[in-house]
Amino acid sequence: MIGTREIIYALYGAYRLCRFDRGGMAFFNVTKEGFWRSFFSAVMVAPIRAIMTLIELQNTPFPVEASGERIFLIEATSYLILVFAYPLATFYMCELLSRQQRYFGYIVAYNWVGVLLALLALPFALLGMDDLVPSEIANFAGLGVTAVSLVILWYVARTALEIPGVTATALVAIDFVLSIVIHSIAAARLAVA
Repeated sequence: MIGTREIIYALYGAYRLCRFDRGGMAFFNVTKEGFWRSFFSAVMVAPIRAIMTLIELQNTPFPVEASGERIFLIEATSYLILVFAYPLATFYMCELLSRQQRYFGYIVAYNWVGVLLALLALPFALLGMDDLVPSEIANFAGLGVTAVSLVILWYVARTALEIPGVTATALVAIDFVLSIVIHSIAAARLAVA
Protein backbone atom coordinates (compact mmCIF):
# COMPACT_ATOMS: atom_id res chain seq x y z
CA MET A 1 0.00 0.00 0.00
CA ILE A 2 1.22 3.49 -0.79
CA GLY A 3 1.47 6.07 1.98
CA THR A 4 0.36 9.69 1.95
CA ARG A 5 3.94 10.89 2.30
CA GLU A 6 5.04 9.03 -0.84
CA ILE A 7 2.08 10.43 -2.79
CA ILE A 8 2.85 14.00 -1.69
CA TYR A 9 6.54 13.64 -2.54
CA ALA A 10 5.71 12.11 -5.91
CA LEU A 11 3.23 14.84 -6.80
CA TYR A 12 5.75 17.48 -5.77
CA GLY A 13 8.38 15.81 -7.94
CA ALA A 14 5.87 15.73 -10.80
CA TYR A 15 5.11 19.41 -10.27
CA ARG A 16 8.80 20.25 -10.51
CA LEU A 17 9.18 18.20 -13.68
CA CYS A 18 6.17 20.01 -15.17
CA ARG A 19 8.12 23.22 -14.51
CA PHE A 20 11.10 21.73 -16.39
CA ASP A 21 13.10 21.26 -13.22
CA ARG A 22 15.05 18.01 -13.40
CA GLY A 23 15.44 18.11 -9.61
CA GLY A 24 11.91 16.74 -9.45
CA MET A 25 13.32 13.27 -10.14
CA ALA A 26 14.79 13.21 -6.62
CA PHE A 27 11.30 13.05 -5.08
CA PHE A 28 10.26 9.76 -6.68
CA ASN A 29 10.60 6.28 -5.24
CA VAL A 30 12.37 4.64 -8.18
CA THR A 31 12.61 1.16 -6.64
CA LYS A 32 10.65 -1.82 -7.93
CA GLU A 33 8.11 -1.24 -5.13
CA GLY A 34 7.86 2.45 -6.01
CA PHE A 35 7.31 1.47 -9.63
CA TRP A 36 4.30 -0.69 -8.78
CA ARG A 37 2.94 1.83 -6.26
CA SER A 38 3.13 4.60 -8.88
CA PHE A 39 0.22 2.93 -10.65
CA PHE A 40 -1.94 4.25 -7.80
CA SER A 41 -1.81 7.42 -9.87
CA ALA A 42 -4.28 5.72 -12.23
CA VAL A 43 -6.75 5.43 -9.35
CA MET A 44 -6.36 9.16 -8.72
CA VAL A 45 -6.89 9.97 -12.41
CA ALA A 46 -9.88 7.62 -12.87
CA PRO A 47 -12.55 10.08 -11.62
CA ILE A 48 -11.11 12.81 -13.84
CA ARG A 49 -11.11 10.39 -16.77
CA ALA A 50 -14.76 9.49 -16.01
CA ILE A 51 -15.81 13.15 -16.05
CA MET A 52 -13.95 13.78 -19.30
CA THR A 53 -15.52 10.68 -20.86
CA LEU A 54 -19.01 11.91 -19.93
CA ILE A 55 -18.21 15.26 -21.55
CA GLU A 56 -16.92 13.52 -24.68
CA LEU A 57 -20.06 11.35 -24.87
CA GLN A 58 -22.22 14.45 -24.55
CA ASN A 59 -20.38 16.15 -27.42
CA THR A 60 -19.75 13.15 -29.65
CA PRO A 61 -20.56 13.63 -33.36
CA PHE A 62 -21.75 10.02 -33.74
CA PRO A 63 -24.71 8.41 -31.98
CA VAL A 64 -23.85 6.29 -28.96
CA GLU A 65 -26.02 3.20 -29.17
CA ALA A 66 -24.44 1.33 -26.25
CA SER A 67 -26.14 0.84 -22.90
CA GLY A 68 -24.78 2.43 -19.75
CA GLU A 69 -23.28 -0.88 -18.62
CA ARG A 70 -21.57 -1.37 -21.98
CA ILE A 71 -20.21 2.18 -21.92
CA PHE A 72 -18.77 1.58 -18.45
CA LEU A 73 -17.23 -1.75 -19.45
CA ILE A 74 -15.69 -0.40 -22.66
CA GLU A 75 -14.34 2.77 -21.06
CA ALA A 76 -12.99 0.95 -17.99
CA THR A 77 -11.29 -1.65 -20.17
CA SER A 78 -9.76 0.95 -22.47
CA TYR A 79 -8.53 2.91 -19.45
CA LEU A 80 -6.83 -0.15 -17.96
CA ILE A 81 -5.22 -0.90 -21.32
CA LEU A 82 -4.00 2.71 -21.55
CA VAL A 83 -2.54 2.54 -18.04
CA PHE A 84 -0.40 -0.51 -18.83
CA ALA A 85 0.16 -0.45 -22.61
CA TYR A 86 2.71 2.35 -22.71
CA PRO A 87 4.76 1.14 -19.73
CA LEU A 88 4.89 -2.30 -21.37
CA ALA A 89 5.97 -0.86 -24.72
CA THR A 90 8.53 1.32 -22.96
CA PHE A 91 10.04 -1.68 -21.20
CA TYR A 92 11.12 -3.06 -24.58
CA MET A 93 12.15 0.37 -25.85
CA CYS A 94 14.42 0.81 -22.82
CA GLU A 95 16.08 -2.49 -23.66
CA LEU A 96 16.71 -1.29 -27.20
CA LEU A 97 18.08 2.00 -25.89
CA SER A 98 20.20 0.33 -23.18
CA ARG A 99 18.29 2.29 -20.54
CA GLN A 100 16.90 -0.63 -18.50
CA GLN A 101 18.41 0.77 -15.29
CA ARG A 102 16.40 3.98 -15.72
CA TYR A 103 13.10 2.28 -16.63
CA PHE A 104 11.55 2.30 -13.13
CA GLY A 105 12.37 5.97 -12.61
CA TYR A 106 10.92 6.92 -15.97
CA ILE A 107 7.62 5.11 -15.50
CA VAL A 108 7.29 6.37 -11.92
CA ALA A 109 7.78 9.96 -13.15
CA TYR A 110 5.49 9.36 -16.15
CA ASN A 111 2.70 7.99 -13.96
CA TRP A 112 2.80 10.79 -11.39
CA VAL A 113 3.11 13.55 -13.98
CA GLY A 114 -0.03 12.04 -15.55
CA VAL A 115 -2.02 13.08 -12.47
CA LEU A 116 -1.07 16.73 -12.92
CA LEU A 117 -1.69 16.61 -16.68
CA ALA A 118 -5.17 15.20 -16.06
CA LEU A 119 -5.86 18.01 -13.59
CA LEU A 120 -4.63 20.51 -16.18
CA ALA A 121 -6.89 19.08 -18.88
CA LEU A 122 -10.09 18.89 -16.82
CA PRO A 123 -11.01 22.61 -16.70
CA PHE A 124 -10.51 22.91 -20.45
CA ALA A 125 -12.66 19.84 -21.05
CA LEU A 126 -15.37 21.44 -18.91
CA LEU A 127 -15.37 24.41 -21.30
CA GLY A 128 -16.88 22.14 -23.94
CA MET A 129 -19.74 21.07 -21.68
CA ASP A 130 -23.19 22.46 -22.44
CA ASP A 131 -21.72 25.03 -24.83
CA LEU A 132 -20.21 27.14 -22.05
CA VAL A 133 -17.97 28.65 -24.71
CA PRO A 134 -18.11 28.36 -28.51
CA SER A 135 -16.86 24.96 -29.70
CA GLU A 136 -14.03 26.60 -31.69
CA ILE A 137 -12.61 28.15 -28.52
CA ALA A 138 -13.01 24.91 -26.54
CA ASN A 139 -11.30 22.93 -29.32
CA PHE A 140 -8.45 25.44 -29.55
CA ALA A 141 -7.97 25.32 -25.77
CA GLY A 142 -7.98 21.52 -25.92
CA LEU A 143 -5.28 21.56 -28.59
CA GLY A 144 -3.21 23.91 -26.46
CA VAL A 145 -3.46 21.60 -23.44
CA THR A 146 -2.50 18.63 -25.61
CA ALA A 147 0.54 20.49 -26.96
CA VAL A 148 1.67 21.49 -23.45
CA SER A 149 1.16 17.92 -22.21
CA LEU A 150 3.23 16.48 -25.06
CA VAL A 151 6.08 18.91 -24.35
CA ILE A 152 6.04 18.00 -20.65
CA LEU A 153 6.01 14.26 -21.46
CA TRP A 154 8.92 14.84 -23.83
CA TYR A 155 10.85 16.55 -21.05
CA VAL A 156 10.05 13.73 -18.61
CA ALA A 157 11.28 11.10 -21.08
CA ARG A 158 14.44 13.04 -21.89
CA THR A 159 15.22 13.74 -18.24
CA ALA A 160 14.30 10.42 -16.64
CA LEU A 161 15.92 8.25 -19.29
CA GLU A 162 18.77 10.65 -20.10
CA ILE A 163 18.20 10.30 -23.83
CA PRO A 164 18.53 12.70 -26.78
CA GLY A 165 15.57 14.90 -27.67
CA VAL A 166 14.87 13.00 -30.89
CA THR A 167 14.59 9.71 -29.02
CA ALA A 168 12.31 11.32 -26.43
CA THR A 169 10.16 12.60 -29.30
CA ALA A 170 9.84 9.04 -30.63
CA LEU A 171 8.71 7.77 -27.21
CA VAL A 172 6.11 10.52 -26.89
CA ALA A 173 4.90 9.74 -30.42
CA ILE A 174 4.48 6.06 -29.50
CA ASP A 175 2.49 7.05 -26.41
CA PHE A 176 0.33 9.45 -28.42
CA VAL A 177 -0.40 6.91 -31.16
CA LEU A 178 -1.22 4.18 -28.62
CA SER A 179 -3.67 6.55 -26.92
CA ILE A 180 -5.35 7.47 -30.20
CA VAL A 181 -5.66 3.84 -31.33
CA ILE A 182 -7.08 2.63 -28.01
CA HIS A 183 -9.45 5.61 -27.77
CA SER A 184 -10.62 5.10 -31.38
CA ILE A 185 -11.34 1.40 -30.82
CA ALA A 186 -13.31 2.21 -27.68
CA ALA A 187 -15.27 4.96 -29.49
CA ALA A 188 -16.09 2.58 -32.35
CA ARG A 189 -17.33 -0.05 -29.89
CA LEU A 190 -19.62 2.53 -28.26
CA ALA A 191 -21.37 3.08 -31.58
CA VAL A 192 -22.41 -0.58 -31.63
CA ALA A 193 -25.56 -1.51 -29.74
